[in-house]
Amino acid sequence: MNTSSVAPFRAASQFFVDAVAAVPVERYEVRWSDEWRILDLIGHGNRANVLAVEYYERPVPVAEPDYMRPENVAERARQAVKLLGDDPVGAVRAASERAVTMVATAPDDATVGTPFGQLTLDAYLRSRTAELVLHGLDLGTGLEPPPATLVECGAFLVERAVQKGRGVDVVLALSGRGTLPPGFSVY
Repeated sequence: MNTSSVAPFRAASQFFVDAVAAVPVERYEVRWSDEWRILDLIGHGNRANVLAVEYYERPVPVAEPDYMRPENVAERARQAVKLLGDDPVGAVRAASERAVTMVATAPDDATVGTPFGQLTLDAYLRSRTAELVLHGLDLGTGLEPPPATLVECGAFLVERAVQKGRGVDVVLALSGRGTLPPGFSVY
């Protein structure tokens, strides 16, 4: 595959591997939020690699209406932890390598079947890059993602804001001409 989303995805995937490797094992059980441990966050973030391959190889049907409910997202994260086995860093590295290899060999017009419908692989990778960057940063290791991944993540998030009718608010806030309310999210 030779599209604009490949290089940022590859770099974001490696950033996530590096961030996971930088998390001390003794932090895995530390609470990241009320419902998530650090290990749950690792499992959830790794789904960006795993699902890119799965949705390409085995497209899925459109999701049920409650697919994005927070408790369902958290449950999928807990299930993803089981796939990490006894070596979370090794499992994340292997998932990254598999995803990067798949992306490198996929045709330019490849598509994926996601719970939200069919997309081009190129479009889907943009969302996966954002997830890998955000969850890699969530791990709090102090590692910084490569600039190209930040550009891709930022563009994806601004696009989401526009889709939700909040693009002007985000652009004004990013340029110092406005502020966003506490808890604002494009998700």
